[in-house]
Amino acid sequence: MPAQRTFAEKLSTLIDSARADGHAPHSYREMSAAIERAGGPAMSPAYLQQLATGKRVNPKIHYVEALAKLFAVPVTYFFEDEAEQGTGTGGADVEAKLMAMRAQELSPQGRRQVMALLDLVERYEKADRESPGAT
Repeated sequence: MPAQRTFAEKLSTLIDSARADGHAPHSYREMSAAIERAGGPAMSPAYLQQLATGKRVNPKIHYVEALAKLFAVPVTYFFEDEAEQGTGTGGADVEAKLMAMRAQELSPQGRRQVMALLDLVERYEKADRESPGAT
């Protein structure tokens, strides 16, 4: 089984691919400007370089979303390994990771509300599974 690539390796692959295809952005400064023009969060060229080289890890979800938009890839590109990307397996795990990353950016009250909502949805789904006519 191939080792899963790091966030930095995946980002570097996207950058190298864009450069090889002759598409902008060609520098971290251009990437930063393009993200800002697209309405994304402020990301300095230095921060982008640190992400691409692995000096910074675990970016917040809004940075990951901005990078995915910049390179026209799904956000899941950064979380799935190559086998999962090709087959669509592991989607639930990726969705759970994305939900957790989003929840980290919420206030404590917001996280409690999300947990209460998850509890409610879980109860409804459990009731549906246990009902006599459930499929």
